[in-house]
Amino acid sequence: MNLILDLGNSYTKAALFRRGEISHLSSFKTCEEITDKIKKLTEQQSVKKVILSSVSSEFIELDNFLSENFDFYLKLNHKTKVPIKNFYETPETLGKDRLAAVIAASNIFPNTDVLVFDAGTALTIDFINQNNEYLGGSISPGINMRYEALHYFTKKLPKLTIDENIDSLTGKNTNESIITGVQNGILNEVEKYIEKYLIKYPELKVVFTGGDTYFFEKRIKNKIFTDPNIVLKGLNIILEYNAT
Repeated sequence: MNLILDLGNSYTKAALFRRGEISHLSSFKTCEEITDKIKKLTEQQSVKKVILSSVSSEFIELDNFLSENFDFYLKLNHKTKVPIKNFYETPETLGKDRLAAVIAASNIFPNTDVLVFDAGTALTIDFINQNNEYLGGSISPGINMRYEALHYFTKKLPKLTIDENIDSLTGKNTNESIITGVQNGILNEVEKYIEKYLIKYPELKVVFTGGDTYFFEKRIKNKIFTDPNIVLKGLNIILEYNAT
């Protein structure tokens, strides 16, 4: 059994994989007690291999625990071997979640051009081609970041959040104008990206993950594949690739 740990800025995801499938998934706020939580999660499980992906924070106690208590422990970094060709010019700055997502997407759709959208705090767009070559992508503010920016950088505009009840083109008051501007803006951005990639790659598959996927899957005109755990699946693939 494999233990997959994805330490984000706000939350940590911990998943147990058995024969390539998730058998347990938990999410909790990243905190100093993380080592105790992992101990409780694994004490009744026969975990042999572990991978740790962390955006920035260093947890020395957790690092020591993992290296001392499991047969194979992999701490993901830009030098870690991966089962794709990475053509990103600055691999040391590439988000580990972006890399893991395209690896999983390529595994789901082998020998296929795939565009991966991660709709979270930021909206990331990443492309891997049919030759298993990761070519890079784009980063822009996510939906809630756009709402927060309008509120933060102005004196009078209110702070709003996603409103699924408003899908009109024209806002009839200030709140509606903000909502239509933010939501139509990011939707148009996404659809235009898909449109342009489809012109160049007609057999393109489009994958969505991230907390705001629900907003897009109801509104995107093109057929999309959604998977909330694609990053964890990618990390598990990286772990297996390095453990063999």
